[in-house]
Amino acid sequence: MKFSVSFLLSTPLLFLNLFGEKPNPKSLEFTKWTPNFLVPDPVALSFDNQGRAYVTQTQRRKANDLDIRQNRDWIPDDLSFKTPDGKRAFYHKAFTSQNSDANKRRVKDFNKDGKHDLADLRFLSERIHLIEDTDSDGLADKTSIYAEGFTDEIGGIAAGVLHYDGDVYTTIVPDVWKLRDTNDDGKADQRQSIAYGFGVHLAYAGHDMHGLTVGPDGRIYWTIGDKGVGASSKEGRHFQYPNQGAVLRCDPDGSNFEVYARGLRNVQEIAFDQYGNMFGIDNDSDRPGEKERFVYIVQHMDAGWRSNWQYRNGTFNPWMDENLSIPWHKGQPAYITPPISLYNNGPAGLAFNPGTALGEAWQNYFFHTSAPNGQQWAFQVEQDGASFKMVNDMQIGNGVPIVGINFGPDGALYGVDWGGGYPLNEKGAIWKWDVKEKHPLRALTAKLLRSDFSKTATNELIATLNHPDQRVRLKAQFELVKRGARKELWKAARSGPQLLRIH
Repeated sequence: MKFSVSFLLSTPLLFLNLFGEKPNPKSLEFTKWTPNFLVPDPVALSFDNQGRAYVTQTQRRKANDLDIRQNRDWIPDDLSFKTPDGKRAFYHKAFTSQNSDANKRRVKDFNKDGKHDLADLRFLSERIHLIEDTDSDGLADKTSIYAEGFTDEIGGIAAGVLHYDGDVYTTIVPDVWKLRDTNDDGKADQRQSIAYGFGVHLAYAGHDMHGLTVGPDGRIYWTIGDKGVGASSKEGRHFQYPNQGAVLRCDPDGSNFEVYARGLRNVQEIAFDQYGNMFGIDNDSDRPGEKERFVYIVQHMDAGWRSNWQYRNGTFNPWMDENLSIPWHKGQPAYITPPISLYNNGPAGLAFNPGTALGEAWQNYFFHTSAPNGQQWAFQVEQDGASFKMVNDMQIGNGVPIVGINFGPDGALYGVDWGGGYPLNEKGAIWKWDVKEKHPLRALTAKLLRSDFSKTATNELIATLNHPDQRVRLKAQFELVKRGARKELWKAARSGPQLLRIH
């Protein structure tokens, strides 16, 4: 496939105006992408390059995936677990037929057999829906179930999903699943757990695994809240962080798993900027005077949080009493990496404009959803010494409790609405933000995302490493790596524009 060089000529101009005049939030048009059917209790979404959406649905939240706040007598037991298998063993002892009466308040008799036991914890399944716009009119008109049957008794919620290179990944405590539809019937017929060992504790509902994304290194990244990590890699390395939230990563086949960063409480979605810097927004612990935190996430960092501090009421609490929860100040313990700044309540979705999405005015903006209060925000970051600071922060929407968000290959921004809030009511929708004055390269970007780069000449792929859209650059980079084009990549890294060199 021959590529136009027009984007190469425009790239320097596109990236010079990083912090110009702030765009008008009213330029963003907010419409329902699924006006003719409900999207039940959605949490996260991801698009393939054809524009089909993969959307997770939770049925298990607080029903089969238990919340420690409704089971406070189990706090000492819960804090003793070091791995998910410890929690599993505890459930097997607690949820017997003989304990049915005691468990009435913990789990409903979902299967109507007159008992409240393990079978009820295995009754509800998480799902992935496949939602499509089959007639290309800009609205979704078809929905089907892509995958279900996720009913592990200690299973959490399907809070992360990613379509990448023909596979669909989903995070459901205690596993990261890799699925594929091999016969193109719209349903996954292959599934494999590529990583196991997440969700050590009951902890708070929603502190699950989120944020699946592909990093600039071609590895799969995701987060977990402070339900904790008790995992081992395929290579035999052990990772024990039972009382911490973390950012995790592995190769697409599950190999080389590792904990990238830790000490977080409940960062949900993460986002990389155009240079590969990672950011997230961490939820607070509901202490008086505490706020959520905007965090720059670097490898091996410890952000300071420990889940056992959640239960220290009326006594010394290091998180608050040692001021671990606030940006850097003199006297702060040196072992933590503090947040950049404090931020909005209830962070959920986070996405970075990959370069040609929306319109030119919205370049280099992050987009963030505050689900509980139904607000949406946008901001940029500016380098500040070895870290960053938030700039140009603005509210862009209000009224709809959007959870996960993601950009589609068409350049619009999409988000899932949990049907009015946290209670599961099988309602919900997908919403879309877009602008009238679209980025001039959006159509070309969508065409390149749909194209087969395996048929593209190596020299053209090298040139594409300078495309203004990060998704296209990464697609070219990954194809060059598959080819083993080491000489060409080395040469590109030593000369040319910055974006080309860093890929």
